[in-house]
Order: sequence, then C-alpha cells, then structure tokens
Amino acid sequence: MKTTQSITMPLLAICVITSSTFGESPRDRRHQQIHKRLKETADLEYNYFAPSVHIRYHHPDSEATYLAYYNEIRVEKTVKHTYFCTIGFDVGYFGIQDHGSGHLAIFSVWDKGGGNDDSSTVDKADQTEVLFTNEKAKSSRFGGEGSGAKTMMPFAWKVGKTYSFLVLLTPQEEGTIYTAWIGEKGKAWQKIASYKTVMTKKKIRGFYSFIEDYARNGETGQKPRLAFYPDHGAMTATGDWQRISNGSGTIADDVIQNGYSGVKENLFFSQSGADTVDYNTQPKQFSVKPLENKFAIKPLPHALQEFKK
Repeated sequence: MKTTQSITMPLLAICVITSSTFGESPRDRRHQQIHKRLKETADLEYNYFAPSVHIRYHHPDSEATYLAYYNEIRVEKTVKHTYFCTIGFDVGYFGIQDHGSGHLAIFSVWDKGGGNDDSSTVDKADQTEVLFTNEKAKSSRFGGEGSGAKTMMPFAWKVGKTYSFLVLLTPQEEGTIYTAWIGEKGKAWQKIASYKTVMTKKKIRGFYSFIEDYARNGETGQKPRLAFYPDHGAMTATGDWQRISNGSGTIADDVIQNGYSGVKENLFFSQSGADTVDYNTQPKQFSVKPLENKFAIKPLPHALQEFKK
C-alpha cells in the first residue's frame, strides 16, 4: 500500500499559481519529479524508493568544545544501493555502503563553503586536500551535491555485526585536518583517510546519521533497511568522552513517508522502505537511558592517546 500523502486539486492550483508568480524552488521541482515517478510506478506494491531518514544526536554539553565523534552501527536489514551514514558532521560524512560492486566504507569532506556541483570549477586554493589514503582505498574528487574529496575503501561489513566509526578534528593555524577510522567493534582500527580543509575550525559540530536509498529504481523501495546505533559519544578538547543519550529524527521529504528513526530496546535506530510505518505517526524527539558503565573506546586509535583520559 502506498504511503504518499494525497494532494487536493485546490492545493495543486495554489501551487501552480505560486510557482508561476514567484518561481519554483528546488524543493518544489524535486517534489514534482517525485509525484511524476509515483504515477509512473503506481503498479508497485510500495513507493519506488525508500525515503532518507536521519538522527540528529544532541551534544551532552552545549558549551563544550568537541574534537571527535564516535558512533557504532549494526545493520539488520539492507538492500543493494544503500548508504548507511554513521557519522555525519558539519563539513562531511562517514559510513558504509551496500554498493553495486560490494560492501564499502566511504569518507567525504566538502570543499570550502560546500564547493560547487561542478567540482572542476572550484579553485585549487578552496579544495579539500587529501593528506592520507589507506593503501586499500582510493581517494578522488566528487561533485553533484556540492564538491569535495572522498575516499572509498572495500570493507566487508556483515549484517548483524557491530562496527565502530571515529572522526577526529585537528585544528591548524591555517586550515583543519579531519581523520577517520573504522573497525569491527573491539578489534583493530583501520585509518581510512585524512583531509585538510581551507577553513580553520576549532571544534566539530552537527553530529548525525542517516540511511539513504541512492538508486531509487523501483526495486530498491520494495524492501526495508534497518540499522541500530548501539553506542555513541563526543570527545572534548581535554580528551574526556561524553556519552550521547538524546536525539531527534527527520526525513528528507514529506512526499514519501515510509521511514523514521527512534529508539528500540534502548538503542537508537533508523528504518525505511517497504512496509515501514509513516514518519508522521512517530515521535520526533527520543532518548535512550544512559548506560551505567563509563564511556570508553577500546582499543583507542594512537592519534587520540595523547589526549587526557
């Protein structure tokens, strides 16, 4: 059963008048394309793609200066062409993909100001610089959604296993270095890449995760995706780790709604696609009960061992 919202003729008329009078916004054009495809794929059991759903993790201390984010993911249901972003932040994101060529890890950081969709038009001085690439990985430029540097690395993650992700910000006199590590929980870390941005920043901001169906080919919407995020924290400038217990859920568009985030069995989770219940029926703010044990990362990447514990 489709989960799209119905739109009355009077509302359509108002939209047409508004668009012709004031011009269409990118959101209006995107929604028109979605409605068009929904009509073309009306024979499908579920919507032709699964909506992108997110969790915004609330900092434990709004006044603290945070330099690192840590998150874990356990994928329980996946579909080919799905991106499970595990650590998003103000200038980039880091996660795993169920890619057409296999399972991958990907770490991306935007150019100055988000760059341009056409990456070739970004001045060299404004581009994110690749400082390190794992020998198993490949770094390159990206465009189409702003521009920047990305690193893709084969990573044989498995459904039902928990994986750890960590991103560290290192301020420079000019510019900022961002470094990312990934590994199966409790096992050795793999450093995937380090980038240097033009912007000088003293703290990392905007911790989030999301699930995205990036193929949107009809088949991808017929099956659900489900991921849990068992533990998460943020590191202050003094090296103290603080566990995160509060979050909020959002959805990319309000046309297709069969996706949402929340808490199950005291774990944050996100789910989308197929028969997932509608986003607008679920709580938008949620919390987990903090674990009694002190937050700790074992083992800790060598680069973070210099910070006070």
